[in-house]
Amino acid sequence: MYFQRTHIAQAFREEYRVDRLGRRYRAKHAATQKRGTRTLSLSADLDDPNAPHAHFVKSFAQRRGQIVGDCVQLATDVDVYNEKRCPAELIQIPLDFTLDVMELQQPLRHVA
Repeated sequence: MYFQRTHIAQAFREEYRVDRLGRRYRAKHAATQKRGTRTLSLSADLDDPNAPHAHFVKSFAQRRGQIVGDCVQLATDVDVYNEKRCPAELIQIPLDFTLDVMELQQPLRHVA
């Protein structure tokens, strides 16, 4: 049973669609919820008009939290590397992704 749930979750994460502007977006979004002593992972489809707004608020916040956690670990790894190895030039990793996101959201331009 666990194996099947894992496959379903993976399939949901990999389902993408393209909107009318050509933007590729993830169709299904999971959010974890506590129900008594159990933690459930519930998914909703972005295109389902009956899917509650609160589900997507929670899902997006949880995904952002995962990204923050990855950034904290990256910063720690870089700090430890710099302290242990004492390189002539310290590795510095900026964690402000604003310009990166803006650049990647720009439409592709074909050069003729």
